[in-house]
Formats: sequence, structure tokens, C-alpha cells
Amino acid sequence: MEASEETIRRWLLSEPKYVEHWYCFDTIGSKFFEKMTLENPHYHLYRAEKEILIKHADEIVSHLQDVSVCELGSGNFSKTTPLFSSLLKNNKSVTYIPIDVAKDFMEHHADLLMKQFHGLEVKPFHGLYVDGLQHIKCLNQKKLILFIGSSFSNIPVHDMESFLTTVNEAMGNNDRLLIGIDIKQHEDEQVQTYSHATLSNLILNLLTRINREYGADFNMKNFRIDTKYVMSENMDTFIKRPQYIKVGCQSTCEQVVYLRNLDLKIHFKEGEVIYGHEPDSLSIKWNWEQFEDIMKKTRFSVEKKWSDDQQSFGVALMKKL
Repeated sequence: MEASEETIRRWLLSEPKYVEHWYCFDTIGSKFFEKMTLENPHYHLYRAEKEILIKHADEIVSHLQDVSVCELGSGNFSKTTPLFSSLLKNNKSVTYIPIDVAKDFMEHHADLLMKQFHGLEVKPFHGLYVDGLQHIKCLNQKKLILFIGSSFSNIPVHDMESFLTTVNEAMGNNDRLLIGIDIKQHEDEQVQTYSHATLSNLILNLLTRINREYGADFNMKNFRIDTKYVMSENMDTFIKRPQYIKVGCQSTCEQVVYLRNLDLKIHFKEGEVIYGHEPDSLSIKWNWEQFEDIMKKTRFSVEKKWSDDQQSFGVALMKKL
């Protein structure tokens, strides 16, 4: 999925400069992310969540019959496979609708998944989360909406309320929502996780992509990864005292980048950062009280919740109030 010229201009002329996080995830970026989940020794999210899903898959889906599984930000589907194994014990067939912006990457893995699971029909949807939610809203079949892999936590703080309202409106009374959240709030460990070389490749990919698609001349040698852990004390927010990551590419010198296809010059000061996400946040770090509070505000109730053995990651199953 590509960004329009108007969108690119808006991102790069903003203060601070940024690109929306989805733009990192073309086919190349998706492969970088896949590599990060496997090779970053500090990235506990993938391993902890998969531990939970393997251990509790039967309990999570035990009451679900004739259900369509719809996943927001599906990636390579690897974290979802324990749920398919459990669902196909009690259902002859299951429809899976993965929703992602990396079309070729998603369709490649969809073919592999259908070979792995007899009775699973995969119907990929290429687009943003909001487009995918509109797509599944009219399904007559009962839905299990998955927002796992900590993708939910990458929704910007200021968009969280409206986004959850949109999810709620896409669900029927018998549908369920499964969300994964990072509940490990340790500043030093989190900065180490998000400063690892495997994440650097993912974030730098946004500059490479702008070079390729818009004829820009970003020089990777003039940028380094900048990672901050933010602990907000602001009580007057939808999420009480949110803690989150900010990460981007920091200019190591004063420089001008030229986008030939747009005839646009972008000035960078030394130390200026272009963020790899919307400016306010990336990867919110939760506690259960915060999470259940925002769910209640957007008319969800937590039906069940699970954590890994180290209490570093949580998975919650929600229904509409």
C-alpha cells in the first residue's frame, strides 16, 4: 500500500516530522519485522504472546462455533496458528480474513497457511485497519477479531478512543475481540529492546522506501536510530498516565533532502528526528488497570485474561457491553 503525494508532503512538512507506522511495513519492512521477532534477544513480546496462545488456545476458542477469524495487522500469521489448530478440532472449516498493508507478503503466507491447515480458507484483505473493519462489519457469520502481536499498542494515544469505538461498531453481540498487550514497564529494558539493530533496519526502511518511491536522496549514513521511553504524568488523557516508546531516525548533521518526484526540499537540523510512527507514541506499555479502564470507556468488558509465566505480556478476550 502506497502513500499519496499529499500524504508524504504532510508527514515530512509536519513539526515534528514523521511517517505513519504502517508505512514501514511494505514487503521489505515486513521481512525486517519478521527477522526482529526471531533474532532480537530483548524482544519478548512475540515469544511471550506465543507462549500464552499455545498454552490457552483451547480455552480461548472453546465456545466458538461457525466463526470467521479476522486479524488486524496479520503479518506472517505465525502467532495465530495455535488458534487455528484448536478451532479446527470443533469446526470442519474456518474462514480467516487477515488484514494488512503488505499485500504480496500477506498473500504468499496465505498460500502456505492453507497448505498447513486442511479446512482453513484464507481470504486476505489489503488495506488499513479502518478499511478492514468496514470490510468485516457486514459479515453474517460470527467473528473473532484478533489484534495480537502488540499491534493494538501501536495505535496512537490520541486515536485510541475513536479506534476502539470503530472496532466496537464493527462487532455484533456474539462476536469476540482478542487483544495482546505488553505489560512490562521497565524503562532500561524497553530502550534496549527498541534500540536493537533488527529494529533499526525496520525504521530505516521508511527512508529507503521514500527514496525508492519518490526519488528522494536520504543518505542512511547521516541518520541514526533515536529511542526514548516516555512516562506521562498527565491524568487528563483517555489512557491514565500512559507509558510508551518514541523511535525514529535522528539526523547527525544539518542537511537538506530532496524528493525529486515531488520537487520538494526537506531541511533537517542536526539532532532533528523523523519519527517512524505518529508523533505521540509507539508501543504503549500497559498495566491491567489502565487497559480495563479504557475498555470499559469504549463499551467492552474483559471476559477472560491470561499472562505469561514472567507476567511480561497479557492477552485478553473481550465482548461488547
